[in-house]
Amino acid sequence: MAAVSNEFWNDKMKRLFHLYDIDRDGSITPVDFEILADKLSSLVGQDDTKRREDYATARKLLCQEIMRADENQDGKVTLEEWLQFHRRLADELRKPGTHPELLEQLTRRINTTFNMLDLNHDGHIARDEWVKTCQFFGVDKDAADKTFTTVAQGDKLDEKKAKTLFYDYIKLDDPNHISNCCVCFL
Repeated sequence: MAAVSNEFWNDKMKRLFHLYDIDRDGSITPVDFEILADKLSSLVGQDDTKRREDYATARKLLCQEIMRADENQDGKVTLEEWLQFHRRLADELRKPGTHPELLEQLTRRINTTFNMLDLNHDGHIARDEWVKTCQFFGVDKDAADKTFTTVAQGDKLDEKKAKTLFYDYIKLDDPNHISNCCVCFL
């Protein structure tokens, strides 16, 4: 496959950008991650101090990883910076022997994302966790349930498969690939 540049891939990366641009100001900033972490912590209940702390830590890690796309170091990631960063990332992921540091950075991002979706920290994403999180991001409940059925076995999406889907979502531009049937939260 040639370098990532097709319209489908650009569209899905734009959708992902808009998931992170929580305040809808046209850029991703650390403030977006504070808002996101606060909102996500409400999925498991505000009275759960440990989970609020987990989300605060996850927010910081996710923010650090995503802010790597801030090419001009002005404290915000524009859509163009986001697309350029992820285009380079996808191209690198397709090479044999992906640069170890880049792979480690993406792995941290994927691990953090998985842990945020695994609401009860039992090592897999259950159907209700998936649907609840999708609804949080504005996905219709029936559509979320249908995509879960497509990507999971039974009522669980195991960690290894979820992480593989996340990697594939970034690197592949095939609209028929299973990783593209769901909203990814990377």
